[in-house]
Amino acid sequence: MKEANPKFKLSEHDRKFIKAAWMHQDKVYVLCIPKHVTILTKQFSKKFNIAKENVRIGTIEDLVKEIIQHNTRVIISVRDGRPIYDPLRILHSLKKNIQKGLMTGTKEGILRKFMLIKDHIKEIEKIKERLFDNIYISTIDASQTALILKGHIALIPRIIPIKIKKLINKGLERSDIINAIEIIETYKLYEHQRIVLPPGKKLDEFAKKAELFREAVKKMT
Repeated sequence: MKEANPKFKLSEHDRKFIKAAWMHQDKVYVLCIPKHVTILTKQFSKKFNIAKENVRIGTIEDLVKEIIQHNTRVIISVRDGRPIYDPLRILHSLKKNIQKGLMTGTKEGILRKFMLIKDHIKEIEKIKERLFDNIYISTIDASQTALILKGHIALIPRIIPIKIKKLINKGLERSDIINAIEIIETYKLYEHQRIVLPPGKKLDEFAKKAELFREAVKKMT
């Protein structure tokens, strides 16, 4: 298998429409929202200097159909390919099932397995969304507490990053405030669908930063 092109990187704009992407040999495979199939084929071919016939773009439903029909080329590409982008762990789950020989049998059986994988992925995403919500809310609450202690009021979350900058070296360290602002601004970008939900590793990082910020605010009281 050839190594993935090191220049192959997805922009934040691309990630709004793409569910997964992987490379196998000289071909790129991408799963996206249905209405973007045609435009993304042209875009990827031009952007990454790849022949159109080597850019395979479709929907998750297309992939399900190919596996149900035992398309060996597609199955091998998932099993042996190199993931480029897999935020929902679709490729990870499929690869494990293919390696265990679980993606064989009747069409109905394979479809049931696919639906179980999709349900599992949806549940993981819901957990991550709830975690991000909790991190954001706790950071907002702590920020408002800090501002009130210093005689400031910020009822609208979007203005909190501006207000808490005034507290640098006035009860809070610069690093504490940078952590809070990063969490708030990233959440707002996600809330307005300008970025995708951050990966689990990033959420863990935010959780630690939120805890440090809350501890810093407690020391002000």
